[in-house]
Amino acid sequence: MAKTAILMPYPALQEMAESLISRYPRLSPMCVEYVQTSQIHARAKSLEEKGCEIIIARGLQARIAREAVIIPVIEMRASTQELETMAMELKRTLPAQQEPPRLGIIGFFNMFHSTERFNELLGIELKVYTATSIDQYSLLVDRAQADGCLGVIGGEVVCRRAAELGIAHCFLSMGEESVREALESASLVGYSIDLIKHSNAEMSAMLDHTFTGIMQVDASGVVRRANRACYQLLGRNTTEMIGLPALSLIPGLPEDVLREVLQEGREVDASVIEVNRTSILMNVAPVLVDEQSDGAIFTFQEGKRVSEMDIRLRQEMVRKGYVAKYSFKQVTSRNPEYTELLARAKRLSKHAGAVLLYGESGVGKGILAQCMHNESLYRHGAFITVDCSIWHPEDLDGMLFGRYGSRKEGELSLVEQARGGTLYLRQVELLSMETQYKLLLLTRGQYMRNGSSTPVSIDAQLIVSTEANLKERAQAGTFRKDLYYILSALKQDVPALRQRKEDMPALLAQCLEDWQNRFKRHLRVSAEAVEYLCGCDWPGNLDQLSSLCQRLVLLCDKRVVDEEAARHALMDMDTRVAAPEAQGAPAHDSRAAELMALLNRHHGSREKAAAELGISKTTLWRRMKKYGINKDLTME
Repeated sequence: MAKTAILMPYPALQEMAESLISRYPRLSPMCVEYVQTSQIHARAKSLEEKGCEIIIARGLQARIAREAVIIPVIEMRASTQELETMAMELKRTLPAQQEPPRLGIIGFFNMFHSTERFNELLGIELKVYTATSIDQYSLLVDRAQADGCLGVIGGEVVCRRAAELGIAHCFLSMGEESVREALESASLVGYSIDLIKHSNAEMSAMLDHTFTGIMQVDASGVVRRANRACYQLLGRNTTEMIGLPALSLIPGLPEDVLREVLQEGREVDASVIEVNRTSILMNVAPVLVDEQSDGAIFTFQEGKRVSEMDIRLRQEMVRKGYVAKYSFKQVTSRNPEYTELLARAKRLSKHAGAVLLYGESGVGKGILAQCMHNESLYRHGAFITVDCSIWHPEDLDGMLFGRYGSRKEGELSLVEQARGGTLYLRQVELLSMETQYKLLLLTRGQYMRNGSSTPVSIDAQLIVSTEANLKERAQAGTFRKDLYYILSALKQDVPALRQRKEDMPALLAQCLEDWQNRFKRHLRVSAEAVEYLCGCDWPGNLDQLSSLCQRLVLLCDKRVVDEEAARHALMDMDTRVAAPEAQGAPAHDSRAAELMALLNRHHGSREKAAAELGISKTTLWRRMKKYGINKDLTME
């Protein structure tokens, strides 16, 4: 039953309502009382706060109550029959005349029903005057007199003014029929409220007994409803959520994402947020009314339950290091060129086209690739990084596209493991021509496993990077032209550190903080030292910067690094040439000669040479590179 309050402007109406309310079982009366107009606003608010669900009121009081509360307000109106009776009584008090008498009825628009056919049925000319405030009643009586009305129908103020002017008048009273109509209307509303309460109770029982957190926001992004699991997962209570913007409650919720859901009706699927050191999977779906977004539904699942869905796959990804840790939120820049690059890369992340990142070593191509993965539709899949420079081309081809012959049960190539995720190839120019062809197929969504003659479809994002000029290599015939044209379509040039000096102070501070946190040793760099370091060229880019910060944190004997200390640390680092081991051993190295002799003895068979040394073919290949031995057994 709906809790109902009946507020009447006259004691007589109060008594009538008290006698009738018991006949309407869907209404549960909270009160039936006489209220003065000056008190109606406060009384309506008080009743709403106490749980009242319906208010019945009359005329001006109904209008005031409607403005004060959000619950339904049923307006009591004079019935058509009652108005007819009053009009006929007023007509009989007028002197007999040939023309139909002109009468006026004065009140608020919500006080009476339609009077369209009164003239025809009652033989009168009725004019209706509606007021928006009680102060207008006397003025409307004056207007009715000026319009030639011989009598008026209205409330106390109207009748008093009509008497002053000597105009016939009739009090606009409401009888049992008007009260009945109002109670019947309230009963229908009460029935609807009972249905809604029943539906809400079922919904609440269902929502509050699920482990999934559910939250509803309106079209402006304000929280209107949430279940118990939502409060628990987000660590908040009702007063901290209902009526507040979702952006202020959900950590890591980008404003542009919520705007796309609410304004464009786009669904956001499987976004991970962190709440109180717990990972929570969040989905956001628009509420569409006539194909227009009218709000959104958020669902949340606890990180533990999310991980249980695919625990074995996630463990394997983490074990193999197939997880991208950087996102665009962590990468900022004050350099216009780099800022534009980040914006372009973020846009490209939304699409599945192959992306080429070009730039010097250490400029952050790998970080940018991770950001693009975490922004893409493939962010919940593996992020597999392969450095093409550390593997022999034959081994690399087998790793990427499978070994020839039968494969072991459950053995997947790197491309297969990247299905639904991202494959990132560093120094892509070192791929063999055969592998380049397979990569070309991959850019078209096709996977050619070694040993198979028919490609199969595959859905994976491809990002490659290089320091080499692929255009020159394509022209020289060492890189496939068709693959170059596909990769160059979405080529992104990553600027060197010396080209974005505006970012140096922030990058320096970040690198220092990382090393200080790792080694639990803290120091401060003077403004002069920062200025000096920002003016350096940094040929090693971020790698060189990180190495310098590591050296300062571990070896600087001062708590404050001044310009001199920074200069000496940079000079002491071997930044001029790489170590001999990295460049390859000199030709006269005895170990190089021994390895050459071993390979010649086995007629160039790396497999037999590796077996004699007790090492893998990959390790043998690394030693060959180290000592400068080419595949044709010549020295570099």
